[in-house]
Amino acid sequence: MSPKQCCSEAMRRRQRQAGLSIVEMMVGMVVGLVASLVIMQSFSSSETYRRNLSGTGDALQSAAIAAQRLDMLIQEAGSGLARGGQWVWGCRLLVTQSGNAVLPSPSGYPSPFSSVPQTLRAVPAAIVNGGSGSDVIIMMAGDSAAGNQGKGFSSATGDSLVVQSPTIGMGLKSSAPASNFDLILAVPHLPTDPGDCRVVQASNTMVAPTVVNDASLGLKVVTFNKLIPLNTATYGAVDASIYSGKKGVAYHLGLRDSPNFAMLGVNSDSELVQYDLLKRIDPQIIGENIFLIKARYGLDNGVGGDINDNAVDEWVAPSESGWTFADLMDGKRATQQRIGYIKALRIAMVVRSSQPITTPAPLTSIELFQDLGSTRRFSRTLSTEEQRYQYQTYEWVIPLRSMRTPPNI
Repeated sequence: MSPKQCCSEAMRRRQRQAGLSIVEMMVGMVVGLVASLVIMQSFSSSETYRRNLSGTGDALQSAAIAAQRLDMLIQEAGSGLARGGQWVWGCRLLVTQSGNAVLPSPSGYPSPFSSVPQTLRAVPAAIVNGGSGSDVIIMMAGDSAAGNQGKGFSSATGDSLVVQSPTIGMGLKSSAPASNFDLILAVPHLPTDPGDCRVVQASNTMVAPTVVNDASLGLKVVTFNKLIPLNTATYGAVDASIYSGKKGVAYHLGLRDSPNFAMLGVNSDSELVQYDLLKRIDPQIIGENIFLIKARYGLDNGVGGDINDNAVDEWVAPSESGWTFADLMDGKRATQQRIGYIKALRIAMVVRSSQPITTPAPLTSIELFQDLGSTRRFSRTLSTEEQRYQYQTYEWVIPLRSMRTPPNI
C-alpha cells in the first residue's frame, strides 16, 4: 500500500469516529431535560417555602404592630372620666369646631365605620357588632393630670366656667398655642336619664395654677383662679341645658391633641384604621394584613362572681340583649350602671399573608373564642379564594385600667 493510500484510509477512520451519533444526542438531551426538571422543581419548592415563610413573617409583624397600638388605646379607655361615670356615661356628645358640627356627625361615617350611628353617647369602650365581618371598637379617654376628678362649675352665659375647686392639672402647659389649649367635657348632674354634654376649650387667657412659698406656713402652696374663660370661637360655648338651673361638672381632657376619642375598624384593603371622632386628624392606618377583628366585653357584673370586685365575671358578645351598641346608646340611667361593669375587652385578631400560598391542607374556616359558650363563639367559613392565603389567629385580653374604680351609683 502506498503512503498516500495509507494516509487516506486513516483520515476516513478518523472522520467516522468524530462527533456524536443521533442516539447519543437523544440520550444526552433526555438526561439534560431530566436534570432541568429536577432543578426547576427544587427551585419552585424553595420559592414556595420562601413565600410561605415571608407571608408568615409579614403576618407576625403586622400582628405585633396592630396589637401594640390596640393595647395602648384600649387600656386607657375611660381615663379622666371614670370617676364621673354616674354622670358622664350615656350623655349625648356635642362637639363643634369653628361653627361646624362634629358630633353628632352631620353625615354618615366613611367605610369601615358606616355602621356607626351619627349620634354618639359617652362610653369608655363599646363594640359595634360586624356580623360575619370585623367589629368596630370605639374608645373614649381623656389625658389629664386632674386624676379623673370632675370640677363642679357654674356659668352665667356659657362662655366661661367658674369652678368650685382648684384647677390642678389644667393649664399646666399654658405656653401651648391657643389652638392646642385644654379641652373640657361639660356635663350636667341630672337625677334622671343622662342629658347632653359638650366638649369645650379653655382660652389661653386662663390663669394657670402656680406654686408659691407661704411664709406664714413655711410651705409651698398652690394658687389658682376659679375662672376658666372658653375659646368660643373654635369650640363654642356651653349649652344652657347643661348649666342653667342645675349643677354642672367639668372634666379636664388634657391639651387639644391629647384625649383619644377614636374608632378602630378594618377596611376592605385589610388595613386597621383609626378614626378620630373629634376630627382633629385624618384617619390613620395603624396595621396591615388584618383580615378580621372581633371583640367581647369582659363584665364585672356579679354573674358567676362578686360584683364590682374588679374581676371579669363573664364574657359577653356585642350581639346579646342589653349589650348591643344600640342598647348602650339608649340614653337611659340604668344603662350607665351597665357601662360601669365593663372592665376589659377580649380581642381576637386574624392576620393574613400578603400573598397566596401553596398548601396541601388549606384552612377552611376561622373559629374564635372557643372556650366560651356556643352563643358567644365566632365562626366563619372561608371562601375558595380566601382559602388560598395563610392565616394566624391571636386572642388576648386588654384591661380597662381606669375602669377598675367601682362606679359610684
